[in-house]
Amino acid sequence: MVQGHVAAKTLAETLVPGEPRPWEEALRTAIAVGRALQPLHAAGLVHGALRPGTVLLPEGRPPELAKEALALSEPSRHEVTRSPQARVDLLYLSPEQAVGERLDARSDIFALGSLAYRLVTGRDAFEAETAQQILARVSHDRVQPPSQLVPELPPGVDDVVGHALATARKDRYADVGTFCDDLDEILAGRPPRHARPQVVQQDAGRFLSAAPASGDRESSAAGGMQQGRPAIVRVAAALLALGMVGGLELLRRELEAPDTAPLGPPTVDPDRREIARPSPDGLELPSLAPETARLAVDFGHPLETGTLVVMVDGSPVLERRLSAAVKKSLFGIKLREGRLREVIDVAPGRHEIAVRVSWGEDQRNERIAGEFSAGRTRRLAASLARFGKRLSLEWQ
Repeated sequence: MVQGHVAAKTLAETLVPGEPRPWEEALRTAIAVGRALQPLHAAGLVHGALRPGTVLLPEGRPPELAKEALALSEPSRHEVTRSPQARVDLLYLSPEQAVGERLDARSDIFALGSLAYRLVTGRDAFEAETAQQILARVSHDRVQPPSQLVPELPPGVDDVVGHALATARKDRYADVGTFCDDLDEILAGRPPRHARPQVVQQDAGRFLSAAPASGDRESSAAGGMQQGRPAIVRVAAALLALGMVGGLELLRRELEAPDTAPLGPPTVDPDRREIARPSPDGLELPSLAPETARLAVDFGHPLETGTLVVMVDGSPVLERRLSAAVKKSLFGIKLREGRLREVIDVAPGRHEIAVRVSWGEDQRNERIAGEFSAGRTRRLAASLARFGKRLSLEWQ
C-alpha cells in the first residue's frame, strides 16, 4: 500500500455546524467517497477511520481518503483501545467498532452512512450530550429520518441512509457499490432499488443515563436527538467513555447476588421430551420419529451468571443456568461471552416460542412464532446485547 502527500482541505474543514449541504451536492459527495472506498474493499482491506476529517478534497479532483494508520485486513480482529483507531471520532464508529469486534467492509458502510447523514442534515446522526451516550446510541438506536430534519429531501434518502446505518451488519448494504448505486438512482429521480424501507425502532440508547428497573424498553418515535452543540469527541473522551461503559457493566455484576445453588430439572410438558444436547451443527442426532420435530436453541450472551427459560405455547420446556467466560479486554475492562446450545423435541405444527433471560433483579422477555415440520429441526438464534441488554430472536 502506497500513500502519497495530498495538498487539500478536509471535508471537516468545509462543514458548518447545523447547516446541511444542498442535497444534490451532499449525495454526490457521499457517492464519490463511496467510490473511493471500493478499490480498498476489493483488495480485502477496511479503512476503519472514515469521517469528515479523513476525506480530502483536492481542487478539481474527486475526494481522496486519508488515514492515520494502515488499513486493516478483514480477517484481523480490531480493538479500539489497542490501535491508533482509538482516535476515531465516536460519532463515526460502527456498533462493532464500539465494542472492539472484528471489522469488515460493512463497518466502513456504516461510517459512510453517518457521513451522508451529516451532509444532508447538517447534524451528526448520533449526537448526544456525553461520550458514553454516543456509544450507547451507536450501539442501539435507529437514527431520526433525515427528512424530519430537512423536509425538502427527495424520497428514498431516508431509506438509503437508514439501510447503511443499520445496527446489525447483516441488515446493512452488502457492499459500498450498491449503496452508491442507490444514491445515483435518487439523483436521477428514480426510487432506490436496494434500500430497505425504514421503520421506527425502539430506542435503547438512553440506558446509561436512566436504566429501567424492569425489562421494559424505552420507545422513541423521533430519535430523541440532541440538537444543541456539535459533538466533537477527542481521544480522552473516547477512552473515558469506554472505561465508563465497561465500569457500569462491572458495577452491575458486583451488585448482582446470583443464587449459586444447583438448578433442578425444568418442568417439562409430559407430551414433550427435552434433549439436553448441543446445537445440531456438525452433530449426529438420533433419527426423529415421524410425528416429532425439534427446536434447536442457540443463545449468545455476556452474563457472568443468569438463567434462561424457554417456553413453547406457554409451557416451560427448558431452564438452564448461564455463565460467560472472559474472552477479551478493552482498556482493562473484561468482556464476557457465553453460548448455550440446546435441542428440544416439539410436536409438529405452529408454536409460539417465549424466551426469558434473568440475572440479578433484571429480566428480558421476547416471543417468536414458527411452523415446525415432522422430522425436521428448526434453529432459533437468540442473543442478549452487551450494551442495553436487548434480547433478540431470529429464525435461521
